[in-house]
Amino acid sequence: MRRVRILQIGDIHYPDWRLHQSNLDANDSQFAPGITDGLRRSSFPAILRKIGQLSTAPNCHGVVFVGDFTTAGRSEYLEGVFRHFTLLCRRNGKKFNTPLLFVPGNHDVNRADARDLGRLEKFRAMVQLAANYHWEKVPLEQPVQVKLTGKDCTLGLTLLNTAVGSWELHNLPEFLRDKLQAADTHTAAVDLGSFSRAEIDPSSSDGVPPAKLVEQYYGQLDTPYMMPQMLDAVQRTLDEGNATFGVLVGHHNLLPQKIPRISPYGEMLNAGFVRSQMLGLNRPIVYLHGHIHQDPIEVVSDPRLPDSKLVLISAPEIKDGFNEIVFYISEHDDLVGIRLIPHRARSEDGTLVEAAHCFISTLSPSRASIDGRTFELFRRLKQHKEERSGDLLFWNEVQDLAGSDFEGEALEDALIMLHASHSIEIDDLNKPNKSWRIQLKGK
Repeated sequence: MRRVRILQIGDIHYPDWRLHQSNLDANDSQFAPGITDGLRRSSFPAILRKIGQLSTAPNCHGVVFVGDFTTAGRSEYLEGVFRHFTLLCRRNGKKFNTPLLFVPGNHDVNRADARDLGRLEKFRAMVQLAANYHWEKVPLEQPVQVKLTGKDCTLGLTLLNTAVGSWELHNLPEFLRDKLQAADTHTAAVDLGSFSRAEIDPSSSDGVPPAKLVEQYYGQLDTPYMMPQMLDAVQRTLDEGNATFGVLVGHHNLLPQKIPRISPYGEMLNAGFVRSQMLGLNRPIVYLHGHIHQDPIEVVSDPRLPDSKLVLISAPEIKDGFNEIVFYISEHDDLVGIRLIPHRARSEDGTLVEAAHCFISTLSPSRASIDGRTFELFRRLKQHKEERSGDLLFWNEVQDLAGSDFEGEALEDALIMLHASHSIEIDDLNKPNKSWRIQLKGK
């Protein structure tokens, strides 16, 4: 079994990323700021240190950023973020050895650029920065195909642009367009819920002034979508290349988020269509995204298409950590499974911990390919079960039965393939292999 390991980095929102610190029970507001600041801890040093450590390790094959480098279209900060993460992820002396991938987020789009430059030219700055710092290409109207090279295999990733419609005024109702077009000359706060300038109240009923226009705009009025030609190109690539699975990267979520979002345009406008098209390919599709500042892992399938499986993995906002993902690929280029290793910040003390792993099986039993050596291991497990009249085995027992035939990761690979073929069941697969409990199926 071959492995490809990547890091998935979520929304960064520079320069606001340093504002998040550990919790502090500051009941006495009279304490000097020097005391409270001295007691607080930020998780950022630990998060950045771990990203740098993992991204420069020999077994890391790429770093994927899922958008929102900046906040509210503050494109003047884009270069700083590109420069910072270039130095962090390529600090081991070799100039361009770690592939760095990026897809645009809605907060990366400057409102003035969207107005003055148009639908695709508004991404010009990030495209140029990616080229200057030797990152992979940024997708515009067509997806970008990237091959990450692991040991004895490659992993194809497709970068998507889901922020094409972001901050396009023509997508909004007319009364909102009028207000936003006038916003460049109107500096006071604007209540987007009012229908005319005359109705604007400088303060709300409770005495708190409404949010500034730009904050409301970026927080509530995004109109993201995926262009039809981009989705068509993804389907053609997967079909023409006879790919057995696909890995896609976008910024926006395809399923509604868990926490209710009070927003006129909260989700990607054609997310449901994109989701149904991916399921219709009848093969495992992994979709990596950010945007929602949460980290759900969700699996969707269509029971009418037995090999359909859409695995959606969201990265948290960077203040909360990041994801390390391992793809297990068979000798026949099937995706056997995915192990997700969450690195998460603890808000109570600002430390970074490795949370419980999650293993997602993606291979249908009909495609599981058992080689002779793995079949021989299964035969030994069955014989052992019959001799001892019990079907529950632990890692050390399986190691003894496997003997010297399975060195290094070979035993783990063989058991994962037997698990994928439904020959055995592995409990605690989310934990390190020494904690696995292996049970044979059938008689």
